[in-house]
Order: sequence, then C-alpha cells, then structure tokens
Amino acid sequence: MRLDPFNTARPSSFARLAMRLESDHEQIKAMCSAICQQSIHHATGMSSYVTIEGLIGLREEAEMLLRELKRHSVWEEEELFPILMHYSHKKIEPTIMPSLWVLEKDHELAVQYIESFVQASSALLHALRLEPLSGADLQHELKEGCDCLTQGCFILTAHFQMEEELLFPLAETILTDMDYLFS
Repeated sequence: MRLDPFNTARPSSFARLAMRLESDHEQIKAMCSAICQQSIHHATGMSSYVTIEGLIGLREEAEMLLRELKRHSVWEEEELFPILMHYSHKKIEPTIMPSLWVLEKDHELAVQYIESFVQASSALLHALRLEPLSGADLQHELKEGCDCLTQGCFILTAHFQMEEELLFPLAETILTDMDYLFS
C-alpha cells in the first residue's frame, strides 16, 4: 500500500495513522532483515574475536528491535486497532478480532524467540568473561542462540506480511469511504 496524504478528498488523522503503519512496518522489516542476515552470518562464523564482537553488536541490535516492536505494538493497540475495530463492527462481515488475535500470538512468539537470543547471548558473553570456551563449544552455543534470533525474525517477517494483508485493504476501504463522504 502506498498512501499519499495529498491524494484524498480530505486529509485525515486516519490517513496519517495508515501512513504511519506503513512507515513503521517498512522500518521494522528493514531492521529485522538486517538482523536476520547478521544472525545467519554469526551462526556460521569461525573467528572467535569477530564472533564475540559481532555477538555483542547483534545482541544490542536485537534489544533495539525489541524496543521498537514494543513501541509499535503499544501504538497499534492504543491508536490504530480501536479505530479499525470500530469501523469493522459497522459492517455485516465477521469482525477482524479473531485475525488480530492470531497476529498477536505470532508477534508474541517472535518476541519470545528474540528474547531467547538476548538471554542466551548474555549468558554466553558472561561465560566467556569467566572462562574461555573452545572454538567448537563457542560455535555451538552461538549457533543455538542465533538460530532463535533467526527464527524470531522469520516469524516477524511473516507476521508483518499477514498483518498488511489484513489491515491495508481495510485501511484503503476506510480512506475510500471517507473520500466519498467528504467529496
């Protein structure tokens, strides 16, 4: 969906919400894609120095992604979903509530995987400060943690795709209805 605030009969606060949804999704998907690629790279890396330094950076990026997901989720729950729910209840069609519930469960699962990586990477870094691990042990522990992060990113990517397939057409319908109302 490419929304143009000037291509409507009457720009509205809902148009701004829809554009923010699109913008947030693009930003978070880009972050997720970059983190996923780094996670795959570090899971197969062989240099201990690069792996440890990379792990620190990857953990920081995963934590930043979690903060961004939290911010986005709160915004959706407080501002966007109430409007969409109100609008969808005026139609004869089934509500979007069951679909939003499934999407929320996908989101929670993705967050759990990413949090698992953050916890595993913190534990691994702490263990490395106490006692160096052999290359094979380090690689095994790193791979397990990075696999969680990669899986979380895959789930999150699919989550955003499904959310867009559900919400963007509804947003376009609302904007079209608003254009008809005000034109």
